[in-house]
Amino acid sequence: MLDTGWAGRYLSQEYTNYPVGYPNSVMPDPLAIQIGSTVSPAMQGPAVNMGLAITDPTNFYNLINGIQDSAPPTNAGKELTYIRQVSQQTQQYGTVIKAAAAKVTKQGTYPTGNTLADQLKIVARLIAGGLKTRVYMVSIGSFDTHAGQVNNGATETGAHANLLQKTSDAVKAFMDDLKGLGASKRVVGMTFSEFGRRIKSNASAGTDHGTAAPLFLFGDYVQSGILGTSPIIGATVGGNDNLPMQYDFRSVYASVLKHWFCVSDDVLNNIMLKNFQDLACIKDTAPCASAIKDIANATAGTNLINNYPNPFTGSTTIDFESQGGHALIQIFDSQGHLVGTLMDGIADKGSHKVTFDSQGHPPGPYYARLQNGSLQQVRTMVVAR
Repeated sequence: MLDTGWAGRYLSQEYTNYPVGYPNSVMPDPLAIQIGSTVSPAMQGPAVNMGLAITDPTNFYNLINGIQDSAPPTNAGKELTYIRQVSQQTQQYGTVIKAAAAKVTKQGTYPTGNTLADQLKIVARLIAGGLKTRVYMVSIGSFDTHAGQVNNGATETGAHANLLQKTSDAVKAFMDDLKGLGASKRVVGMTFSEFGRRIKSNASAGTDHGTAAPLFLFGDYVQSGILGTSPIIGATVGGNDNLPMQYDFRSVYASVLKHWFCVSDDVLNNIMLKNFQDLACIKDTAPCASAIKDIANATAGTNLINNYPNPFTGSTTIDFESQGGHALIQIFDSQGHLVGTLMDGIADKGSHKVTFDSQGHPPGPYYARLQNGSLQQVRTMVVAR
């Protein structure tokens, strides 16, 4: 179980010894800013959290208008020393934040009654104002739709559709504003969540926590299109069944770090803990981007992983094609749990075989996932009674 976050590990590599010695003349601005009452675990570094929290949009405007909030009282000496250090640092950062905000006197139109749009409006202002902050994090809640996700009789409407509409409206207003401010080429945006959803609705017109979910990248340098294929969903799935993930979420983070933040491969291995893929999600024309050979298009429609027999009892042989380099074969059950890793190493270009022994595993569907370079495929297998 990790106690650090991917963004925190990245920022810790870039800015060693933080917060000691910061701000300074080279990096006078906050390393990361989150608009919210607490800083996300994603920004937690090995020693300290690498981000700074602005409680909410009102708190931001209080800061730039010179309205002060009183500090919370404490009797603990160590904690008080730390709070004073952070407070002093925050005051220094407050000066540069106010200076950046002051440079932007006019912004585009944002939707009203949309908390995500309120947060993104602040981010656009600070970016256009020249703040050097590397990472900004904003959030929109209420996606934990265990009940009332859709309207009965009109499932394309309801709470979930409204949330997606708010997200879409906020992101569009943000990107339009950045273009108007001449700062859109400085931004890549990404959505993510700490949970996915199940395949089938529950009895309360909602969906429960699941193991896989989509995410979106947006920005002038984002490669348009869809990575991954539409999953095959059987006619008899139940409320506990999950989709197997197609791409490890670390592969998306790693690709953004490499092709947008210019992080080297050896540093990436420390940050993302190996076994991630380099995905073609950032255009080659982006700063630091390097061309990723588009093997995925060349192999579209080709089965790279198969098994026989299928269905099976006892064991089955899994055949897979490697393009060369590192290959990973993982087995997941119908609930998305990893039940085994059959291959995790270098596989020369060509055909390879591994065996999956179902002993100790109950009957039902299983998924064999191949990860090889920028390629991935999932094979559905069935353990028979």
